[in-house]
Amino acid sequence: MTQPLHLPKGSRMGMTREPFVAYIRVSTYYEEKISPDIQRSSIKAWADRNGAEIVEWIEDLDVSGRKTKRRIADALKWVEDRTARGIAVWRYSRFGRSRHGNAVNLARLESLGGRLASATEAADTRTAFGKLQMGMAFKFAEYESDRIGEQWAETREHRRNAGLPATGGKRWGYVWHRRQLDEDAGVIHREWYEPNDTGRIVTRLYERAAEGESMGSLTKWLGSSGYHGTRGKPWLQSGLTRYMDSGWAAGWIRYHPDDCTCPPKDPDSTASRGELCPNRIWIPGAHEPIVPEDVWEAFKEKREQARRTPSGNRKPAYALSGSMRCGRCGGPCSAAGGATYGAGGVRIDKPGYMFRCSRMKDNKTCDGVYILRTVAEKALLDRLAEWSDAIEAAAATIPQQRTEEPAASPRDRLAAAREHHRARLAELQAEMDRQTSLVARGIIPEDSYTRERDRIQREQQKVTADLAALDQRTEEEEARPADFLPIIHGLLDRWDMTPVETRRAMLRSLLRGVYAYPAATAPDGSKRPAYAVPVAVWEDPPALLGHRATT
Repeated sequence: MTQPLHLPKGSRMGMTREPFVAYIRVSTYYEEKISPDIQRSSIKAWADRNGAEIVEWIEDLDVSGRKTKRRIADALKWVEDRTARGIAVWRYSRFGRSRHGNAVNLARLESLGGRLASATEAADTRTAFGKLQMGMAFKFAEYESDRIGEQWAETREHRRNAGLPATGGKRWGYVWHRRQLDEDAGVIHREWYEPNDTGRIVTRLYERAAEGESMGSLTKWLGSSGYHGTRGKPWLQSGLTRYMDSGWAAGWIRYHPDDCTCPPKDPDSTASRGELCPNRIWIPGAHEPIVPEDVWEAFKEKREQARRTPSGNRKPAYALSGSMRCGRCGGPCSAAGGATYGAGGVRIDKPGYMFRCSRMKDNKTCDGVYILRTVAEKALLDRLAEWSDAIEAAAATIPQQRTEEPAASPRDRLAAAREHHRARLAELQAEMDRQTSLVARGIIPEDSYTRERDRIQREQQKVTADLAALDQRTEEEEARPADFLPIIHGLLDRWDMTPVETRRAMLRSLLRGVYAYPAATAPDGSKRPAYAVPVAVWEDPPALLGHRATT
């Protein structure tokens, strides 16, 4: 029996108007950038023609249809909660262009009793012919996506042969001259890059790096000197490193080999396939180099030497490295050292005695925070003890059950639940086959078979919907505080004797982060020192103060 709809509060919908969720997607491909306003107008017109009401608008802007991690899951949630009858899109291609993703999302939508409607393609998906039309539309959408991908590959190959980077755009140290048609002269001006005044700064950066100066020091110098990247934002160390390693300023273009056997690109990742693969080839570019070849070679040698040299930054020396967060901006905090002077003016180095905001250090875009490492670690140990007491107190209120095996991890529970649902689907299919065999041989009457068939199909739909929901869940969502009790006890009992790498790995599985907040002055004039707030994965992130101090 179909469950009744739960209309959203404040809905103007009458008894004869069906609620729908509108899903708008704007593609990353230029030729498919259909304005959200156009899609919205078409969907509104469709709703008026078909007696429907749009109860929610969900948008994915500049998102490829091949990605699986889109807001389509939010639209499906409205149907699952019985607050919407289905999902309305401008065209079926807006629903997605991935064969696997479309199949999963559409199966989940239909298992929930919902339907997909297109505002510009007349197809009643409640009929067999309408479903055929929708399936053909999805096939054409997939074909178009593959065709566009092939065109981009041909374009990249053409640009490579012309000595141009894979994609046009601004490059630091150069003025980008677009390819354009001069109608008066009747000629097409080619695309090219011209060195600008920033080129001398780029050359100096390479020279300083070749002399042994660190990337962190160079980034800090750029920030303090007011130099910004092509997007007008201060440089980060990671971005400056990628730019200098690319060899662009030295006249080279770095490409990822087409015949590389590395894994394909993850459609849900912003990183390209080439960024994740260590294989690189350099070809001469058509642009003028601003870094001499000998400086470039010396820079590469220093970078390779740095990669081969063990570094405390690459192998964190402190348990909270990678877990500390700035309470102002939410960005990472890195360990920093200092020094004091003892009797006789003897310098005493204190490596890693505090954590500081990386954005404050790198480019001064945050007023940041300083906090002693001992203060942050004490706050963490105190919080671990509080979590342990709270979890054990909660467990004491639950009737004890004797089990031979320990509680499974979130990953194991999810895997077991998925396997259980798949096994149940196989059982239901086998039961359906048996019922079909029995009626075919005349052992049971047809009306008994019809009742059993309908019951099995209803259960199949329910199990399929549950399985689709499980596929959307993550280990973090499945995690319970009790799952981490052994980790908490291990850290509390053996903190000093556990290796740093082990402590760090345990903490990263337990924490969202340890947020450091700066010292402040209370309204009554009293001073409050800097403090840390450890946040577990089952807790909500804390409120941030903002990049800039108010006083």
